[in-house]
Amino acid sequence: MTWIEYTALSVTSLIFLIGLATSLFPVVPGSLIVWSGVIIHKLWMGDASVAWKIVIITGIITLIGQLADFVLGVWGARKFGASWKGTVGALLGAFIGFFLPPPLLWLIIGPVIGAIIGELLAGRSFKAGSQAGFGTVIGGIVAFAFKFGLSVCVVAIFFLALVL
Repeated sequence: MTWIEYTALSVTSLIFLIGLATSLFPVVPGSLIVWSGVIIHKLWMGDASVAWKIVIITGIITLIGQLADFVLGVWGARKFGASWKGTVGALLGAFIGFFLPPPLLWLIIGPVIGAIIGELLAGRSFKAGSQAGFGTVIGGIVAFAFKFGLSVCVVAIFFLALVL
């Protein structure tokens, strides 16, 4: 391997590590960061990198992970009895929480508060709102694990395609 190949692989590996670390956070597009490592390596190294087919496949996997991040939070809220207002409240809470400092704290608390407020606006009890908020947290945990697992798959596919 040449020094350019080592440099490209080192930069790509660093991007992968950053992406994997941030894929554990709700709403943060860590899996997109991982996929950007694949794209950067391909654009940098050209034919010495993976095939465009691998870039597309890993892009589809990344898209599935990002969609699951949102869908599984809603699923969790609905599974624990949230009304549509509670579900919308959880989504709005996650969105607003992303912009409040410290974002990691508010990305966890925001959906819970949003679900509770949504359920109260729907005329339901605080207990029903709390259950919906808890469901949102459970859905979020499932989404984090799923998104992280898919990000690991993207990295594995990249390295396997690079070696083979």
